[in-house]
Amino acid sequence: MHCPSLDIFGTFFPSWMLCALLGIVGAVVAFKLLSKLKIGVGPPLLVYPSIALAVTSVVWLGFYGH
Repeated sequence: MHCPSLDIFGTFFPSWMLCALLGIVGAVVAFKLLSKLKIGVGPPLLVYPSIALAVTSVVWLGFYGH
């Protein structure tokens, strides 16, 4: 068993890096959206990393889940 990898410009990167990047982007988008709508959330130090982890997990399961 091996970790799935992506060929980007001739270099192989582990797929979890792409999923983590998309999770971080999802958390930033959520922050911008909630800030624009002026919706207060719980402690941001817990909420936004949790959003990033949730988006990362969903992306991973969507692409590589069985």
